[in-house]
Amino acid sequence: MRKLRWLVAFTAVLLIAAACGGDDDTDGTTGEGEGGGTGAAGEAAAFTLAGAPRAAEADALNGFLAVYNEATGSDIDYVGTADFEVQLRVRVEGGDPPDIAFTPQPASICEFADTGQLASLEDMGFDIAEMEANHSKFWMDLGVCEDGNHYGIPWFPNFKSVVFYNAPAFEAGGYEIPETYDDMVALSEQMVADGQTPWCFGFESGGATGWPGTDWIEDILLRQSGPDVYTQWYNHEIPFNDPAVVSAFDTFGEILLGEGFVLGGAENVSGINFQDSPLPLFDEPPGCLMLKQGSFVTNFFPTDAADDLILTFPFPTVDGNGGAMGGGDTIIVFNDSPANVQAIQDWITPEWQCVLASPSGGTASERGGHGIAGIERLPGHKDVDPACYETEASQQFAEVITEALESNTFAFDASDLMPSAVGQGSFWVGMVDFASGTPAQEVVDAVEASWPDG
Repeated sequence: MRKLRWLVAFTAVLLIAAACGGDDDTDGTTGEGEGGGTGAAGEAAAFTLAGAPRAAEADALNGFLAVYNEATGSDIDYVGTADFEVQLRVRVEGGDPPDIAFTPQPASICEFADTGQLASLEDMGFDIAEMEANHSKFWMDLGVCEDGNHYGIPWFPNFKSVVFYNAPAFEAGGYEIPETYDDMVALSEQMVADGQTPWCFGFESGGATGWPGTDWIEDILLRQSGPDVYTQWYNHEIPFNDPAVVSAFDTFGEILLGEGFVLGGAENVSGINFQDSPLPLFDEPPGCLMLKQGSFVTNFFPTDAADDLILTFPFPTVDGNGGAMGGGDTIIVFNDSPANVQAIQDWITPEWQCVLASPSGGTASERGGHGIAGIERLPGHKDVDPACYETEASQQFAEVITEALESNTFAFDASDLMPSAVGQGSFWVGMVDFASGTPAQEVVDAVEASWPDG
């Protein structure tokens, strides 16, 4: 597969400076890395882990937990929920929260912590300085709530500033990798003129329908207006309908609303599931030639596809500015029994993240992997060996992720940092409306009106 050396540049353009940290290899004080799976009293952990991934990704998580259970005597399984964030709130408000959950939306963490629902890392005995050193202070700070304590435990991240493309079709058409956004628009126009459909999109995701469109706005705004404006935006230091945001929507519209640019038409992308959106890339002839999605979308690629069929290029510069943006899953703890805490401390170590990384654990894992073909998860700890991965692409992503975690240069998806009413609500709805033809100004005005007071 094409070398992803461009990813090395990510660490020079992300948002936050070098991390604070300790000198130890451990994250906590209750035996992390020993694979104990039991608390101080020797009780084995037994609970159902709650999260969003389903289908093969859920199978991989249960495969990982099966290895962990066998090694530690624990009894833990995983259940994924389509409308996870909504259902999690229903359970919490109904007095029946899961023991442990992991969320892709850090903005929701303090909503639970500030009402006394979550256990803090300080109370569970985690060493915060070591956590900041191993998992990045930026990511750790996303879980700092009103009382100044930490409530989020970084688990595994993803990259979103990636465009996947059909390599044979590019070669046959003589198409060059675009370096700028204008180049990408011009390339799309050329493909249409050649009788090709440039882009695949898929916005459907159950109760989260619309989120793939937010990634485009974030990547464009980060480049078009810079990291300071990007940070001001998700902190609501500038309004959601600031002219810079309108400009980002209009720039996105050059692709999404371009004549003949989108397979099936922009007005229909909200009915295409994001997991299915890569599949036309693999058709013969391909139904589309490009797809912007996070690194995790490879989990939905056909398992029998040739390794060199679909390659990647970085989301291009805008007005000469680069950038990188990603998301990630963060563990939150409702039941902090000693056995539960020990399990979490095990899971975030390099040893157990290597098991989670790939079906076999690559050549680095002594315990093997999760056993589900085609599923790989990027590392949330700076010391995870890239050799834990089976594919060259994931190994190269992992190298950059671990470097970014160590240097604290991992920038988070802005919508995941906004209040849930916006980042998990009106912003998603706004992307559906925009794809359906609602003007950018109307979309951003509606999202701004939904921003909670205070």
